[in-house]
Amino acid sequence: MFKRAIAFSLLILVSSIGVAQKSKINAAWRGLTDYQSTLKEKPDPSYLFKAKEAIDMAAANEETKDNPKTHIYKTQIYYELFKNSLKSEEEKAAATSGDKKQKMEIAYSNVSTKEFGEAIKSFEYVKTNVKDKSAFQELLTTGLSMIDDLNNLAVGAYKGKKYDDASDYFESSFNLSSMVNQGRKDTVSLFNASLSAQKAKNYPKVVKINQRMIDEKMANAGTYQYLYNAKVNSQDTLTALTTLQEGRKLFPNDVTLLNLETEYYIKSGKQEETLKNLVVALEKDPNNAVLHLITANTYDGMANPKTKGADGKDKDLDKPANFAELFAKAEEHYKKTVELKPTNTEYSFNALYNLGALYYNYGTYIYNKEMGDATIAKMASKQKDVMAKCTENYKKAIPNFEQALEFKADDSSTLQSLRRLYLLTGNEAKAAEMTAKLNKGK
Repeated sequence: MFKRAIAFSLLILVSSIGVAQKSKINAAWRGLTDYQSTLKEKPDPSYLFKAKEAIDMAAANEETKDNPKTHIYKTQIYYELFKNSLKSEEEKAAATSGDKKQKMEIAYSNVSTKEFGEAIKSFEYVKTNVKDKSAFQELLTTGLSMIDDLNNLAVGAYKGKKYDDASDYFESSFNLSSMVNQGRKDTVSLFNASLSAQKAKNYPKVVKINQRMIDEKMANAGTYQYLYNAKVNSQDTLTALTTLQEGRKLFPNDVTLLNLETEYYIKSGKQEETLKNLVVALEKDPNNAVLHLITANTYDGMANPKTKGADGKDKDLDKPANFAELFAKAEEHYKKTVELKPTNTEYSFNALYNLGALYYNYGTYIYNKEMGDATIAKMASKQKDVMAKCTENYKKAIPNFEQALEFKADDSSTLQSLRRLYLLTGNEAKAAEMTAKLNKGK
């Protein structure tokens, strides 16, 4: 009998502890409802702090930490704690601004979100772990209100130039909205999260968010643009190209993606790939002076290949077999650039200068090649014919350099080129004029 009495007493003790812990959940609920009942008149935060104390004990105890009610009440209590802190910040902001909207932005920018973060964790727990759908239904109204506050926090942080925080809030808003709205995706929030991360120059975060947009089947052409730029800024050039190529397959008509890919090929020295893209770009925008100038430069580079010598200076390589074709294409697109009269005069100057250089370099190439191949005995007889060919190109170069001076009258490279060309074509008076201008600029 004695032993049975002890066992029975222990059973009573264990049961009492379990009941005591469950009573903490009830105490938290009472504290919460008592606090909410004071909101219409004069809020009494003491009820809220009692509710927090009770729910923290319930959440820490093995008997009740997984109880759905624990997380439902914890969500609501911690959210009320956040709103109470927000109200305090709003009162402080009233002293610095009379504008209601600005006052709220200041409050959202300054408020602590520690309690809000805990509320979100408990909300997510209920959504993820509680099978009884009615439990989640209890939190729907709270969830919708939390989404509004997350967006306000994001805007407040953004305007306060706390871009990293703004990105986190926008992403949290997306996550919460997906749960509350049963999978419907708030594309705008995730886009804003990416934009804020870019403002913060947090490129790993930009990569993460835009990759998520792709994984969530929410991507547009801009997604691939931002992902590419972020990878380039993170020095991840290898997968950056893969990103562009994937984006181009999905959005073949997007001009920005096409231009970014073309720019990548130009920087990588991939001239054939560059030209393929430029042909497509010019089909879409045939009167784009910049595209014609880039195309001309690409053909020019292919017609006149160079390499770096041991001294670090450019060294001419042999002309390709299709030099004449490449030369003609470069000439065509330089002329087209000038013809289009781009509003940016730098483009006109560059096109004219480069076209002049194209003719001048070709004339010099003819002389060096043909005279270099001639024997000493034949040099004198051959020179006249060779110089005629050279002079023909030199004379084509001169008017382009002269027009280039109309855009940059004191450009030393243009003046030097013209002086040299005037001397080569026998116009000593003009050469002296260029010399005077060069000396004047010293």
